[in-house]
Amino acid sequence: MRRSSTSMGRDYEQVRQDLARNMKDFRGKRGLSQEALALSADVDRTYVSQIERAVGNPSLLVLCKLGVILDIDVLDMLGGG
Repeated sequence: MRRSSTSMGRDYEQVRQDLARNMKDFRGKRGLSQEALALSADVDRTYVSQIERAVGNPSLLVLCKLGVILDIDVLDMLGGG
């Protein structure tokens, strides 16, 4: 079944919001600052901030790096709940 672009836009925005919330929660549970997480993932701290505010659009590579550091599966990072 094919979805309309409007429906896909809402789905994409929800995933970005879920990612933002999950990253911030897991980073906090690990006791990491944005800067510490960014240094470990070899990305800029402002990029981590953008992801956590749902304005950044991370690549799969960056998501995988962040997932390893946060000890969370990429799918769990993207999922709601």
